Amino acid sequence: MKRSVVTAFVVALLGVAAAPAARATEVGYSRRFGLGLAVGDPTGLVAKLWVSPTNAVDFGLGFQHYGLQHCDVDGIHCDYAYREFSFNADYLWQSNLVKGPFQLDWHIGAGGRIYSFSDNNRYEHDFDLGARMPIGLDGMFRNPGFLEIYFEVAPVLLLLPLDFDLEGALGVRFYF
Repeated sequence: MKRSVVTAFVVALLGVAAAPAARATEVGYSRRFGLGLAVGDPTGLVAKLWVSPTNAVDFGLGFQHYGLQHCDVDGIHCDYAYREFSFNADYLWQSNLVKGPFQLDWHIGAGGRIYSFSDNNRYEHDFDLGARMPIGLDGMFRNPGFLEIYFEVAPVLLLLPLDFDLEGALGVRFYF
């Protein structure tokens, strides 16, 4: 019995020693700039620029609530829905959770969002600022090494008027 346990241990140790070392993905190392899309609140275009191995700046250009709000019976006279355009920039601190063929990181950050509204008498103002704190998970692949998928939730403190919002998005970035 002891001999089989020792043999199994030696075989496992040799297997680990002979296995190739896990390589880092190219994202954030040899490829520092990524562009992509996010679906959620808001849906839009996203970008991320790595400034160090554990820090990045991300940007988003969001669009929300576009489409037809209501149409008359004849279907010809329609009003457009409330529309929102936004821009955010966040500084992220990112740390590794799992390494291997699929690398999983988590991030937390601080930043802000500028909102521009376009609607008919929905609000008394058409501009807002928000302070946000994104928290999320980032998945990167060794092959293809240029792809990152992420999920993010961001509590937002709106300033004009003072209010609270919760944003969330699922996205993908392609690195160059």
